[in-house]
Amino acid sequence: METGTVVGLVIGIIVVLILIRTVFLGFIVVKEREAVIIERFGSYHDTFMAGVHWKIPYVDRTKPYRYQYFVTKPGTEYTVLEKGTTDRIKVTNEVIDFPSTSVITRDNASVLLDCILSYQITNPKQMIYSCNNLPLLLSKILQAFVRNMAAQLSIDQIIEESATLNAASGLMNEEVSKWGVKILFVKVQKVIAPGLDDVLGKQKDAQLRNAKIVIDARSHKQTAVIESEGQRDSMIRKQEGSTQEQISQARGRATSIINIATAEARSVKEIARALQKEGTNPVRYLLSLKYLDTMRAILNNPNTEVKYLPMETATVQIMKELGLNTFYTPNQIF
Repeated sequence: METGTVVGLVIGIIVVLILIRTVFLGFIVVKEREAVIIERFGSYHDTFMAGVHWKIPYVDRTKPYRYQYFVTKPGTEYTVLEKGTTDRIKVTNEVIDFPSTSVITRDNASVLLDCILSYQITNPKQMIYSCNNLPLLLSKILQAFVRNMAAQLSIDQIIEESATLNAASGLMNEEVSKWGVKILFVKVQKVIAPGLDDVLGKQKDAQLRNAKIVIDARSHKQTAVIESEGQRDSMIRKQEGSTQEQISQARGRATSIINIATAEARSVKEIARALQKEGTNPVRYLLSLKYLDTMRAILNNPNTEVKYLPMETATVQIMKELGLNTFYTPNQIF
């Protein structure tokens, strides 16, 4: 075989091998729940999901995905740096155990919260072109939301109701949904409170002081109410007693007046009966008695001035129109 033929044959074999290798280099096998971003001449071209795909060698290339973030090493309290570069984007549920986050509670207590976060990439293209180093970005957002929520809670609420902080997942979804990422849950694994005994002791003292103030206030209020009710009842009883006394006095006076009037009526009847037997007018007799009583009252009054008149003026005092005489002669009878 001639030398030229051998050289041509070798070159042909080399070209065929290069073509075969180039064709094989274009094949990409993507596993289930993974995604590969393909760029052509530096621009987005396609997204390869699970299956066998082919790209044009030396024209199309995979988009690299870089990450770097700190995590807590499982079973320890140590923090390690996770970093790497890959062209395979996992669309499975990912869980990251971030380092403990220091927060300040509403009652100014310093607390360390050990949180884990679960997320899922729902749109690989949107994620890889919207943010760089997604885990680190999620850790910073988680810290911001957890600190903001913890500042609204007391240390007791954080310890006893740590599930309240889990609501951060819903708030974070509003922020990361534009990156093609979904937050599945946020869980607080552990609450570490340095100097917790001092904080709880101060809270307990404050609660006891507040309770004492409330009890004293209620006691004073009840005492004031009882005293006012006693004064009110006493006033009511005094008023009732005074009313009853006035009623009794009025009844006594009325009874006395009735008795006096009854006695006078009986006396008048007896006098009238006796005078009628003698032929004397009882009316004139009674009027004379009333006249004498009235004169006695007038004369007994210290403001009354008495003047004596001669007998010649006696006739002037006679008032026959009324049937009465101020003075009367011995020969004049009723």
